[in-house]
Amino acid sequence: MHADPVPSSSDVHLRIGHLTTVDMSLALLLGTELEVDVEHGHEVFGFSAPGPYVKRVEALGVRHIPLTALTRAWDPLRDGRAFFQLLRALRRLDLDVLHTHNPKTGVMGRIAGRLARVPVVVNTCHGLWASPEDSLAKRTFVYGLEAIAARFSDYELFQNAQDEATLRRFLKRGRHRVVGNGVDLARFTPDPEGRRRVRAELGIADDELLVGTVGRRVREKGLAEFAEAARTLAGKATFVWVGPEDDTDADAASIDTRAVRFVAERTDMPAVYSAFDVFVLASYREGFSRASMEAAACGLPMVLTDIRGCREVGDDAIHLLLAPVRDGAALASAVERLIGDATLRTGLAASARERALGEFDQRAVAGASLDTYTAVARRRHLRHLEQRDGRVTVLHVLPNDLDRGAQVYAGQLRDALADNAEQRHRVVAVFDAPGGALRPDVSLGIKSGMLRRAGLDHRAVLALRRTMRSEGAEVVVAHGGEPLKYVVAAAGRVPIVYYKVGLSSAELRRRSRTLLYGALARRAARVVGVSQAILDQTRDLLRVPEEKLALVPNGRDPEKYHPATHEEERADPPMLLFVGQLETGKRPGLFFDVVEVLRSRGVRFGAAVVGDGPLRGGLEARAHALDVTLLGVRQDVPALLRKASVLLMTSDPATEGMAGVLIEAGLSGVPVVTTAAAGAADVVLDGETGFVVHSEVPDELADRLEFLLDEPTARTDFGRRARTRCASRFSMDATSGKWLAMIRQMVPASAFQEHSETTGTLAVHTGKHVQESVIEWGRQG
Repeated sequence: MHADPVPSSSDVHLRIGHLTTVDMSLALLLGTELEVDVEHGHEVFGFSAPGPYVKRVEALGVRHIPLTALTRAWDPLRDGRAFFQLLRALRRLDLDVLHTHNPKTGVMGRIAGRLARVPVVVNTCHGLWASPEDSLAKRTFVYGLEAIAARFSDYELFQNAQDEATLRRFLKRGRHRVVGNGVDLARFTPDPEGRRRVRAELGIADDELLVGTVGRRVREKGLAEFAEAARTLAGKATFVWVGPEDDTDADAASIDTRAVRFVAERTDMPAVYSAFDVFVLASYREGFSRASMEAAACGLPMVLTDIRGCREVGDDAIHLLLAPVRDGAALASAVERLIGDATLRTGLAASARERALGEFDQRAVAGASLDTYTAVARRRHLRHLEQRDGRVTVLHVLPNDLDRGAQVYAGQLRDALADNAEQRHRVVAVFDAPGGALRPDVSLGIKSGMLRRAGLDHRAVLALRRTMRSEGAEVVVAHGGEPLKYVVAAAGRVPIVYYKVGLSSAELRRRSRTLLYGALARRAARVVGVSQAILDQTRDLLRVPEEKLALVPNGRDPEKYHPATHEEERADPPMLLFVGQLETGKRPGLFFDVVEVLRSRGVRFGAAVVGDGPLRGGLEARAHALDVTLLGVRQDVPALLRKASVLLMTSDPATEGMAGVLIEAGLSGVPVVTTAAAGAADVVLDGETGFVVHSEVPDELADRLEFLLDEPTARTDFGRRARTRCASRFSMDATSGKWLAMIRQMVPASAFQEHSETTGTLAVHTGKHVQESVIEWGRQG
């Protein structure tokens, strides 16, 4: 399957250079990424101005290359000298990959890398130097420089989606993605002993509140606003600033900082964070605040400024509090709210830590960089750098990146299979969209328009065909009917899997559509149904042969969705929860009808709706009248499920395939009452883990709910059985194992034998190992 010999890890290593302005960035900003590169056998170089952090960089196994003319400040004369120093160094070192960071070195490095003929040039945007609030002149200058520099790179990585959206029109199509940011989660954890030690060193009593921040002592980090908050709240808390002085900001000396205690930079930062009661970041500009992620991982309540790079850390009033930028009074008010409410501090701290564990793993970000180097090498046919890791490549194709169930599952499936030794799963988004739950490995960036609405955009077909070639795809999975059209048109002889996740009205509406989708589905080597109802429709309506059908249900992570712990309590009175888009197919109006029946019966309960959509405006008056809380889109659904007592799903039977929220509720130990939507009976055992009601009459749904709301013992028993069932059948481990087994049956055994003889050096795998399991073909017995 691979004509050229594949290099093994024992005889192929890359020469990778990382370029930053100062050595502190190499040590603190990129330390984990450098460490991962070294761990994978690569020769790693760090380029920066020399400084006190060089020894820490070299201790990682990295060779430091000093650029003596380089400074953090913009200085045309010195910058010119630094550019030629860099160019000479790049030509001398003969790198395979140059990865640039920081605004100034990002610009000069991309240009120098291309002039020095470095085969792969990648840039990470850690935060644009201009924000929407800056003057037009500054924005034009910064965006113009970035646009020019981007023409010299092979790929652009972004730490936040807003920066990517700002520069999108200047970027090469399909050659940019959001990778987020992360920290060392093994290091940054709550440290009770460190808390006691650091507070004793600072002379902070046990009953005294300590508000802290971490960073360089410069105005752009919010020094003036932090100092104003310290003066305003003097006597209520002690304010401490941990970090080095910075002589590049002469104006900082004019700020009244007498209410702030300054502490020099420390190396025991987990203990320092743990010593704080509240973490504050008043910064004016961030790419994706590392200090805030570290604080979140250490379980701290936080007040951050409402800027890009801080908003990505968490949601306001869920994981943290946001305050307006450059507003000391507003910052003080937010901090005062936290120091005056211990319950709020505890809740935000727990939510922040949970988010950090799920979203901020620096090793995963480092893995994304290494995968990017490989993808660029494949696209440019740089055979000596491709270093295929010996695994069969499976591409999962979705229409776009949204916060919807299909995207959630595809992203989680890719992550769960990341460390499999035989298969490499990658996710492709075809059409342009704001960042969502998918986090695609490849974004084709095709603009939606008339061609897409007409049925087939030839640009997407060509882009997908190129991507399949450059990625070396050996199996392609079309997630849904729309991607199936593009995959069939682009795949050629590559085997296709059609992952059918819903009862599509497009396939049912007209005979011509049924014939079209039937023909497309029969082109696939396998058609995977997410539920038995989907398989039945595929066989009976689309006439796909039984031997092509496979059942692989939806799945979720049981570590993310789990029952309430001893420290957490279910809501009292019991809470009835709805989770879903507020759209016609989800029928939120039926939820309100059921609530109205229960209220008329005098049942004691609370009710909340999670989600947003076109029907929200028409529901607000009813929500107010029936005392239902409209929570909108939330990122803390796992925590909300742990508070809930019962979940009600009211979806139309023709609009679901297997609703992920049923699995999420079951894993959380929450019983479910649901209409007979497709997949509901697969997940919910009627009368044992919940109720599947074959009726749309509100009173009949209310009867089952009233029983569960009034009987706490029954709720507990139902929830316990639901957890057991979902953890065994619908965990990501269980469902991803079925994917592995199916792909193995589709690819010739010789391919796996060939792959097993070679081991790559570029892949970094952060997911949990998944054992193969026997696939369920056709109907379940």
